[in-house]
Amino acid sequence: MGDHAEPALVPADPHQERTMSPIAASPTAADSPAPSSATTISAPDLRRVLTFLGIALVVSTAASVPFATGLLPGSAVGLVVPLAQLSPLLAGLIVRRRDETVGRSLGLTVPSWSALAIASLAAIVAFVMVPLARALVGIGAGAPLLADTVSVQALLLAVPPVLIMQALFAIGEEAGWRGWLHRELAPLGFWPMSLLIGVAWALWHAPIVLALGLGPREAVTYLGTIVAVAPLLSALRDISGTAWAAVLGHALFTSVRVALEQNVLGPVGPSTAWLLDLCSWLLWIVAAWMVLRVGGALTSAGRAGRIEHLPPQSVTEHGPAGTVPGA
Repeated sequence: MGDHAEPALVPADPHQERTMSPIAASPTAADSPAPSSATTISAPDLRRVLTFLGIALVVSTAASVPFATGLLPGSAVGLVVPLAQLSPLLAGLIVRRRDETVGRSLGLTVPSWSALAIASLAAIVAFVMVPLARALVGIGAGAPLLADTVSVQALLLAVPPVLIMQALFAIGEEAGWRGWLHRELAPLGFWPMSLLIGVAWALWHAPIVLALGLGPREAVTYLGTIVAVAPLLSALRDISGTAWAAVLGHALFTSVRVALEQNVLGPVGPSTAWLLDLCSWLLWIVAAWMVLRVGGALTSAGRAGRIEHLPPQSVTEHGPAGTVPGA
């Protein structure tokens, strides 16, 4: 997978759109991603991409102004941010092509429930293991354990409601970032696409981060983590073919990951903090690579098995759009 995400669907002439049958594009290699949402892929439309980014950034900047000017206290951020999170969804709805459904445009269809299940399991594992690995690095570097550690039972009770709430909030973001923008930039290849989305996602967060007065180190940690985790969310989207996997990953990122990172290690010095940041960023990238390789192999094998069991006449009769169930 990796840099080979959906290369077979990119036409030789970037200005010429081309439609391929999912059978022709069906993965025989283990690292080919699930079909994202539609069978027609073209070069990125720069005008649409810039319009999408402009709309999202204007809304996030406008949402940060009341905090930057003191009209709203920082405590009100929990009321304003969920509204700002709808801006990528709004942008996607405005710039999408009108020759397909909203669900396909925003990556909200589910081509394969089994692939979504595999991606969901991968998301849970990744968003638990990376914070735990970070904690182990911190302990190895001499970071103290938190004196008032919350019990595992308390975390198990507290996290699910937060996870559900964060998943609802994340729909607006992921329908835009890992929904519309992911597919629009897919011809660039997985890593350029996912990192560009990560940078745009961080820039979208920057106004509210600056308005709330985070210090330079905290701001770099926050925004750097957003860029680093973006490929993992894109990998979940890639192997499942749907933005719903990224919605779950986003919710785990803002619930399980936060709970683990805030309830294991105590305060650390600047050098240890930077070490933890760098290790965490590297771990998120490695997790994305693992999801692409292992998750991509599992979902590709499942799709290949389903195609092999289709009667020959169903392949020829249904044609390009009917060969893979749900595609």
